[in-house]
Order: sequence, then C-alpha cells, then structure tokens
Amino acid sequence: MSRCPSVASVVEGLVQAAGRDYRAAGRVSNDVLQSLHILHGQSLMNALDLIDNKKVMKVVGNSGRWVYQVTGSSGTPYICLPHSIFCQCMAFKFAVLKRRERPLCKHVLASRLATEMGEVEEKTVSDEYVMDILANMD
Repeated sequence: MSRCPSVASVVEGLVQAAGRDYRAAGRVSNDVLQSLHILHGQSLMNALDLIDNKKVMKVVGNSGRWVYQVTGSSGTPYICLPHSIFCQCMAFKFAVLKRRERPLCKHVLASRLATEMGEVEEKTVSDEYVMDILANMD
C-alpha cells in the first residue's frame, strides 16, 4: 500500500529544494518554481517579491527566542511564528484556514523560503521586545 505525502510535507520538501538550488546556483530551478506555483499561485510571486525587497526579518531575543516579522506589500508588519503556518494576516485567516485555498500565506511562505535561501535579515532585540510582540498578537 503506497502512502501519499501530506501537502505540508510536499511544501516543506519544495522549500528545502528551493534553498538548495539557490545556495548552489544563485537561483531556484524552473521545476521547483513551477511546483511551488501550482501549490501557491500568485502568493509565490508575492512571497518572492517580499524576499527580493528585504521584507523578511528574523527578530531574535537575547535568550534565542525568535519570531519572523514580514512587512507586507501594504507596509504592515506581520508576525509569523517559527515552525508554524501561523500569520496575523487576513489571508491566513480566510484563504488558509477558512477556505483552504492554499497551504500558506505569502508571509509564511516568504519567511520559509528566505530562511532556506539564506536571505533572511536578522535583528537582535531584548527578550522583553520579543515577549511584547507575542503578547500583542491578535
């Protein structure tokens, strides 16, 4: 009996493949991009645009606790939790959770791709700052 991989594991594998391609050749292969596009549609292009424009920030507290802060196309910063699909944006709430139109919002996709590609900016802050971010999440 064959086992079909979950969408989450397929997405994770493609994100890792994109990172390998980018680190090895400075670009993501067309096959990986096409596969990501099938799953994410326009969100992929939007996520790549966020990465190109350096809108993905890893905010790290002194203790090592961290979150992603991704500035959306409207200029609004969204918090994405590491190792999670959670994002504060409306697309996460509606397109990912309610309508299940896509596996990730563009902010989470951008944070994962940027990390794998080595293109995430990092900012060191106090632990209190990270705790304030987490405490004020909607």
